[in-house]
Amino acid sequence: MSSNQSFKIKHEEAYTSLMRGLKELDLQGPCVPSDLVLIGDHAFPLAMNSRGQVLMANLPVYPQIPSSWMSTGRDFKDDLEFLLQGVSEFNLPSEYLCSEVLVHSPLAFPIGTTEDGRPFLAGAYYGRGRVIVVTHEGCLKFESMAPFWRNAIHWLDEGRRGVVGVMNIDAALKVLSESGLKCEKTNFRKDLSVFVCKAYITEHLEEIQNFVAEGGGLLIGGHAWYWANTHAGQNVLTDFSGNKILNLMGLSLLKATISAGSYKAPIPSEAIEDTYHFRHLLYRFAAHVITGGKLNKNEEGCLKKLGSDCNVYLHMKAHDCFHYRQVLAALTDVLKRSGLPQVSDSCPVTTPKDHLLLSVGSAVYKVCPNPDALRPYIIKDNPAMPVVCNHKIKIDVNTAGKEEWISTGLYLCPGMKTIVVLPAEIINKNWKIQIGCQTDELHDKDELKRPPCVHEHFTPLVKQYTKFNNPNIPLLLFSGVTTAAEWLTLRTAPSPWAELEFENIVLTIPSDAIRDLERPDKVAALWDEMMSAIADLAAKPHKFPRKERWMHSGYPIMAHHASAAEVVGVKKGKELWGPIHELGHNQQRSCWEFPPHTTECTCNLWSVYVHEEVLGINRAQAHGHLTSANRKSRVEEYIKGGRKLSDWSVWVALETYLQLQERFGWDAFKKVFAAYHHMRDFPDDNGTKMNLYAETFSQTVGMNLTGFFKAWGWPIETATERKLSQLPYWNDHPMTQYK
Repeated sequence: MSSNQSFKIKHEEAYTSLMRGLKELDLQGPCVPSDLVLIGDHAFPLAMNSRGQVLMANLPVYPQIPSSWMSTGRDFKDDLEFLLQGVSEFNLPSEYLCSEVLVHSPLAFPIGTTEDGRPFLAGAYYGRGRVIVVTHEGCLKFESMAPFWRNAIHWLDEGRRGVVGVMNIDAALKVLSESGLKCEKTNFRKDLSVFVCKAYITEHLEEIQNFVAEGGGLLIGGHAWYWANTHAGQNVLTDFSGNKILNLMGLSLLKATISAGSYKAPIPSEAIEDTYHFRHLLYRFAAHVITGGKLNKNEEGCLKKLGSDCNVYLHMKAHDCFHYRQVLAALTDVLKRSGLPQVSDSCPVTTPKDHLLLSVGSAVYKVCPNPDALRPYIIKDNPAMPVVCNHKIKIDVNTAGKEEWISTGLYLCPGMKTIVVLPAEIINKNWKIQIGCQTDELHDKDELKRPPCVHEHFTPLVKQYTKFNNPNIPLLLFSGVTTAAEWLTLRTAPSPWAELEFENIVLTIPSDAIRDLERPDKVAALWDEMMSAIADLAAKPHKFPRKERWMHSGYPIMAHHASAAEVVGVKKGKELWGPIHELGHNQQRSCWEFPPHTTECTCNLWSVYVHEEVLGINRAQAHGHLTSANRKSRVEEYIKGGRKLSDWSVWVALETYLQLQERFGWDAFKKVFAAYHHMRDFPDDNGTKMNLYAETFSQTVGMNLTGFFKAWGWPIETATERKLSQLPYWNDHPMTQYK
């Protein structure tokens, strides 16, 4: 039985006991009852009129509590009809980046959403009052949204025709005054009918909540993405001031953003059926799993978003909130009934239902009151492994001012608990503990062969004695290999992850990839040579201040499991384009990059260089796109298309650099990259950066290359040509053959 069903049964039993023998309640007297708002976790009504209010009336007493009294939520059709009079669309301009808002109360509803159901405008009932949130305060001054704001102010005012107080949004006063209500600039006051403020307000938070609960209207605007990006380690749901007001009202501003665009207003009669609503769909999904209720296609299409929203909502950890406990209880019931899909390469997950379960399983485990009771439903077939106790780890590191992963050499099994004792020197110093070596998230993938998120950060470390649970696929780290004899033992260890640490790179790979590796010293030597070559072309010291980590571009580099055999089986004469391409990405610098044209282009310079200088493979053999025929064909197509920069990208753009290399050699590139190391105050726009690159390369090789770059469609300025006019022209460049 679900916990929600349990509450309902208890309420019905209590009602029957309290009202036994009563047939009616006569409230027709001189005393006027107030409307009673139920806010307690276990509160339920005993007497109610047909409008859900207590008035002077003669009310019948039912033998059993009517189910309609216990229902949550409403259809909001009347509200949307009122709010959307004269409104057909919402235009979000590019100068304002809105946040997404999570609508999570049964009495909250989306008003403006993207095509895929992400709200940027929403309303809610809270106590006796009402609230509307828009996820950028700039929207409050839009003339294009004036019809909506007129409606919104009247909806919030509820016919009182009181004073609308506007705090620190002067530009909104004119638009809101068109409502016909008295609008004035003021700080928060209890005598207002409607209070308008930004979501960044830091004072009167509890008073504002009480103001709404007692019948006031609140119009609040603001985003949370900037705050989230500038407050690392803090929880935007619980620590951002706007959410301290909004959470209890069933609305929460998120870090996720909404793109500019024109979004159609919903049709009120269809909105609740067609528009995604977090709580409505959650309980439909719970009924689907627990009682076999059918979901329609629209609901199935929203399950992936539901899983994402559940994850976000659970991070609130609002265990003192009844609605939060309801959601957590519903998800716990779902997991106990269905179990967690045991996903793997041989048993991939493709259905929306299983996607959702995989997405929320770990989050529910981490916040549920009794994770031990839930563990058997989530973690199955967990093989026993050797356990170590009182294991000490020595840390000796210089991170060069960047984030760096430091291996522990330990593997924490799924569901296993451990205690970490930390030295006082690293407490409150931005150190983190991470479980799991795959930090890429796969929530947007249609097919999953592992849970979408398989890592966990514990941050910041603020105490010496810390206890961890791990419901995910965690991390094994082997320390660097020493002797051949030790390697024979290490490679047979039962943990699923292995780690090979070389001079400038660390390879974290599935253990199966190294079981048969006989000579790790040869692998190390070749990787050391390749990494030195990468540094050489980048004009950097051969010893990296922070070792690269391989496992896409970034730190660490992530890859599919199938890549493991490729990076371990390296040898001269064997192609290794993909891994070096990703390491090349890490050498790119914005000062000589021209996105989006060169993003997937210049990184390939390192692939070509390493293949030719280290692996002994000619560029035409290193990649099929670099055969002479393919290169010639691409240039001709580019010329035929009018030499448009919009067509200059990836392999076409690489041809420009290869032509330079084939004339001036790799040393020219090394000198150009070195020159950039000593420059400061770089331009931001591509055009100016391209002129700087043409000037730098020309000065480096002592030849005027402006004609060459213009032949490729670069926007070379007259000023650049004048600067280089004293240098000899490169008159026989490869592009001269194309007129």
